[in-house]
Amino acid sequence: MSNQSKKIIEKIHFEYFKERCEGFPSGKIDRDGESPVFIIEYKEGKLGVEHTRLFKEDGHPNALQTIEGFRREIVRHAKELCEKDVSPLLVNVWFTFNQKVPKNRKSEIERIGGNIAELVRRWNKENPSKEYENLKPHLEVSEIFQMFIARSPKHYWSMEGCAVEQKCSIEKLQKCIDEKNARYEKYLERCNECWLLIVVDVFKNSQSLVPNLTHRYESKFKRVFCLDASHRKQLQELYVKWI
Repeated sequence: MSNQSKKIIEKIHFEYFKERCEGFPSGKIDRDGESPVFIIEYKEGKLGVEHTRLFKEDGHPNALQTIEGFRREIVRHAKELCEKDVSPLLVNVWFTFNQKVPKNRKSEIERIGGNIAELVRRWNKENPSKEYENLKPHLEVSEIFQMFIARSPKHYWSMEGCAVEQKCSIEKLQKCIDEKNARYEKYLERCNECWLLIVVDVFKNSQSLVPNLTHRYESKFKRVFCLDASHRKQLQELYVKWI
């Protein structure tokens, strides 16, 4: 993920958090790229909010988040090809479940993205009066099993998938907090107090985690929150035992 994409995601999550957090202070918000990610200057001082995302797996070559990133790049490439000569469409792409990230990643993105773009071009040409259609083109593009295409005011393409909800173990969530606990004193060089925002997403298989909300986690942060960044946008505060 590029640094710019990372910043955009952090900003989106922070906006969700700010809207739903009780007791969030009103003040000037600074985001300069350092940690903690966000600094809020208000009448009582400076509050830091550190941001992190929680995944089911570590970042090995075929971790779920790596595969999702690979698929997003394929769809982005297909969209770029079609923007040149196809009227605006909404395109949702579902990939097969057994897909892996190949060593020749760039060439595979171009190959699969090119095949998807060609399929969309042909549909657009052969169905000028159709407003939408659900396609199952698995025989033509083996990496995908379904595609939805609809007329749209502008191009909007997305990578879809099925997510299997999984309970997040206490140990896994505590490890995530501990990794940030280790840097807490460094964060306080820029603020008077710091909160931790942990983000999951139940609609993404790589992040479809449900935290244990009854356990009391060890934390140096005064407040620790878990945000579901899916369409639910649920914010839950974790019980903490200060250390």
